[in-house]
Amino acid sequence: MSSIGPPTGMRDWLPQDALLRQHLMETIGKVYRLYGYLPIDTPVMEDLSVLLGKGGGENEKLLFKILKRGEKLTEAQAAGGDLADQGLRFDLTVPLARFVATHQGKLPKIFRRYHIAPVWRADRPQKGRFREFYQCDIDVVGGASPDYEVEIITATERVLKELNLGNYCFRLSDKNLLPLLFQGIGVLAEDLGPLTILLDKMDKIEKEQLLSEFQKSGLAGTHAADNVRQFVEQAHGLTACGRSALFHDFLKKIDPAVRKNIDAAMGNLRNIEAAVKGINPASSIVIDPILVRGMDYYTGPVYEAVVEGYPSSILGGGRYDGLIGRFAGKDIPAVGCSLGFERILSILQERKEGPATAAMPRVLLVNDGRSIGLLQQQAERLRNAGICLETYLDQDDPGKQFKYAEASCIKWAIRNFAEATLTVTVRHLPERRDLTMPLTDFIALLNGKTTE
Repeated sequence: MSSIGPPTGMRDWLPQDALLRQHLMETIGKVYRLYGYLPIDTPVMEDLSVLLGKGGGENEKLLFKILKRGEKLTEAQAAGGDLADQGLRFDLTVPLARFVATHQGKLPKIFRRYHIAPVWRADRPQKGRFREFYQCDIDVVGGASPDYEVEIITATERVLKELNLGNYCFRLSDKNLLPLLFQGIGVLAEDLGPLTILLDKMDKIEKEQLLSEFQKSGLAGTHAADNVRQFVEQAHGLTACGRSALFHDFLKKIDPAVRKNIDAAMGNLRNIEAAVKGINPASSIVIDPILVRGMDYYTGPVYEAVVEGYPSSILGGGRYDGLIGRFAGKDIPAVGCSLGFERILSILQERKEGPATAAMPRVLLVNDGRSIGLLQQQAERLRNAGICLETYLDQDDPGKQFKYAEASCIKWAIRNFAEATLTVTVRHLPERRDLTMPLTDFIALLNGKTTE
């Protein structure tokens, strides 16, 4: 008999992982609400006209399409037409654009929202990357000022601090910088796309492989090949500061007319960086003009963050002023950020750590042989005192009950609750140690996690 498991690139969630995921959602939502952002939700599927027509050409490769149903499917098969009319959302930004266009009259001029929900991408699964995964997005719709970039970056860095992820680098750039630089050193417009795709792999593959792909890409045969190869070779392996220095070295080679546009974009990035550090002096933001963001809808500043020791980014975002207006029929500026939820979870699980503010541990109430009714009444009184409690309802000896608790990742078991004196006798299962204490002290112990 073949093994049964979830589809490729998807996974089941055991209770402890699901609890961690839920707590991460609550932590992220709590922080974003501090800044005035409110939650929304949208359907898991959208019309293909929404997902394909407004999201950029590369997105069709990511889509899980949904077949037409009933007579529509039969007619499409007979006519040789398109068999699909809907698809699963591949991110939360395109559905937001449709959402805003649908509810224009009900939303404020400046609309702040966050959205935590699953998305689906027909991508190659790898460590930290799945075909079904959660995203956490924060967006401002209607805000044209760079001050909204500052707010989103500040809020998101607070999330990273709350999640206790350790050292990270928050990279800031502008989508237009690299195309302007490459145009200035002679790269033709039709070669910009392949070159951007190549540079997006720079932090993911070795230098030799990167140069090999450059040779195969067709870029090696262009009249700007020497400049491009030199740039690619020197950029690989540099820190954000080193990449910024390389970028400025190449600026000396380009047309002054192009340089003017680059200087304007760089000035805007420096203002954002200074404003973020003015609010949060401990910010890890740094300008990295070689940063590449894959989605086609970005129009200005873009950013991502990478945790020390982990090559893949844990978040990405930027300004996308053109997307929502295409749905709404008028210009509507927008800027947002998306957290790589599964990558953050993978980091925490690998370190066997959780957020700094973990939920109260679960406790088992041992069945000491009294009637189940009395046991459940006592359990309810303990819950009223604030204890997250599971009651053992079968008639087993204490040893089996302790084994059950350990298998369920429960570290504390209440052996006896003396209601008259409000004291409890508890077992700390990792140490096989019994303690008797006032109920209030036990609750404080659980909240403070002074004993693991």
